[in-house]
Amino acid sequence: MLVVDMLLILAMLFFLFLPITDRRTVRMRLCMLCALLAVLSVSVTRTYVAPMQLAGLVAVH
Repeated sequence: MLVVDMLLILAMLFFLFLPITDRRTVRMRLCMLCALLAVLSVSVTRTYVAPMQLAGLVAVH
């Protein structure tokens, strides 16, 4: 999933630095940035993270 997240971030950077020529370009740029940001946020929140186990002392009886 890390590769997908990186590709989404690269696509967002591409649309962020796209030159502004007219009103349609600005609207398209904002729409694409919002859509990619929404997909990235869903991707990050759905990423599986293994449960952490902290080392501790175990009493042996």
